[in-house]
Amino acid sequence: MRSLIIRRAVVVFLVVLVASLALTAFSSGFGSITQLGWPVALSAGIAALSGWQAASGIRKSLVDGVLADFRLVPVIAAEWPQADWQAIDDYAIQLESKGYVRLGDFTSNAPQKATRGFARFLADPQGTRIVEIQHFERVAMPAGLMDDDQFTIHFTLTSILGGRIRVQASDRPALPVFYVLRGDTVAAATFPGRSLLELLEKHAQLARYVAERSGKRIDSGFTLERYVGLEREKFASVRRRLQAAGGWAIAGQWDAFVAAPRTHWSPSEKTLRALPARGWDEVDALAAGAVSGGPEAPVERADPALRERMLNGAHWFYWIAGLSLVNAIASAFGSSWGFVIGLGFTQVLDAIAQAAAQEGGIDAGVGMGALVVNALVIAGFALIGWLATRPSVAAFAVGIALFAFDTLIFLVAGDWIGIAFHGLALYFLWTGLAAARAMKRAAARSA
Repeated sequence: MRSLIIRRAVVVFLVVLVASLALTAFSSGFGSITQLGWPVALSAGIAALSGWQAASGIRKSLVDGVLADFRLVPVIAAEWPQADWQAIDDYAIQLESKGYVRLGDFTSNAPQKATRGFARFLADPQGTRIVEIQHFERVAMPAGLMDDDQFTIHFTLTSILGGRIRVQASDRPALPVFYVLRGDTVAAATFPGRSLLELLEKHAQLARYVAERSGKRIDSGFTLERYVGLEREKFASVRRRLQAAGGWAIAGQWDAFVAAPRTHWSPSEKTLRALPARGWDEVDALAAGAVSGGPEAPVERADPALRERMLNGAHWFYWIAGLSLVNAIASAFGSSWGFVIGLGFTQVLDAIAQAAAQEGGIDAGVGMGALVVNALVIAGFALIGWLATRPSVAAFAVGIALFAFDTLIFLVAGDWIGIAFHGLALYFLWTGLAAARAMKRAAARSA
């Protein structure tokens, strides 16, 4: 994944370098092309910004995929025509012959656009283990992104130790995303190709081993509601961990797994022993409303397409700030060209600073003041972009108003190309504002 980020940055560097050299030659003559210092520096800066944006996008996509309000929703068999219901029934009968109790068929309330799945849940007679007979299928995910063996019936077995530690065994082949999104108190192992009965024994061995390492007992009384409460707790800890990490670091974890795939992972023995045991009463507080009464129960969530439009609009503030910075650096090196998406106000300040630097120009203090104001304006637009991604409707509104005012400078100067590009930017900013408003309304309805 890091190689993708690097390749994107290299491509951006080359494109911007060629464009800057061409613009320099056009505006100042071909003799100026020999002065490569500032084009290389600007290209490297924009490439670094592009790489940072790609890494941040990776982190954000993973964070956004972590459910905060995870619940189980009952499955209607007719809505899953691709499921092998006969095989699912056969596996359930195997377990029921051993005393397992059927808890029902459920899917999660997560958006299921690329793939979707559900599970039949069963619990052992002692309430120490929950077994999921899982069905997965493609919805809009192209073949090749995930192997076909991910889209067959699989099993996941879970037990709880000391009210905190989750011990899981599965026959599903491990993927990098499973490791990156692992729980902080989960000891997990995968056994691809194992039968259900073999997996039952493997899970029992794993649970006993973790109990010895952690000094915690295997809890009885494990219910479906408590399962969901612990899932919510896990997702919250995963979200905090991802938000605290950088996109580059997350990509490194992904690449490390791809280079050396893992079949098991767990916190250290020291960490497991240090975890304080707790009773089910604390878990029950997490599990309120865990299993919905029907398909209509999931909380309304922001449409991913709506969020994407909001982010696309907010990112225009970053580009405005970045290209304004490029224009300022180019002006400092004596170039007369600039990006039309850049702020006209900063270009006016650049001209004042250039005049101050020339002999007989205005006072040097005025020029220095222009540079300081220029930097503050550019930083202000970057801050507005950051606030807009939260999302903040007020940040969008303030940023649009300032950029619309800036467009008047191009209007007064008669720069019609600049006006056209500013109008295009304003359009995308406005669509971002509309999406942010819609997200706020959806959040208010959910609340």
